Amino acid sequence: MINFPRCIRARSAAAIAAIFLFQSAGTGSITSLAHTKDESVYLTGIWQQDENGWRFFNQWNSTSPAGQWAEYQGNSYYFMDNGYMAAGWLFLSNRWYYFNPCKGKQEGSMVTGWINDPSYGGWFYTNQNGIMVTGWHKIDGFWYYFNPDFNGILGLMATNRIIDDAYVDLNGRMNELR
Repeated sequence: MINFPRCIRARSAAAIAAIFLFQSAGTGSITSLAHTKDESVYLTGIWQQDENGWRFFNQWNSTSPAGQWAEYQGNSYYFMDNGYMAAGWLFLSNRWYYFNPCKGKQEGSMVTGWINDPSYGGWFYTNQNGIMVTGWHKIDGFWYYFNPDFNGILGLMATNRIIDDAYVDLNGRMNELR
């Protein structure tokens, strides 16, 4: 497993509230597509930070992206309707994405791969499109199981138990029962 710094493990209060809102709203069927770079704007300008967070300002036409995906220096970002960069877990188009909450160069960039979140006591995984995975997934040659239901923590990797007649060990890897 990858050991991320503590700030990667942080969870924003807004993301927690969004999880509870989504869980209480039900799981109605919504058709959506994953984020692609084709739907993004490409940023030129400067980053600006204030007491509410980070925004990106286009000095040439005095605009900031809002309610949309953006690409900057090879990374994908999402800007909320208020124009501020997303950080932490965010539910968009019926899918969960994770944006790096750590201060520094990669802050706010969409994360793909392993995410350790101690506020939920474990590991999550986002695919190459940045979408949280659920159910059985083969990653680097090993099978892992991620909770697909809301009766628990959606997307949390299972450890040290039997699922679908297979045992997942303390590292979440599926092992044959003996």
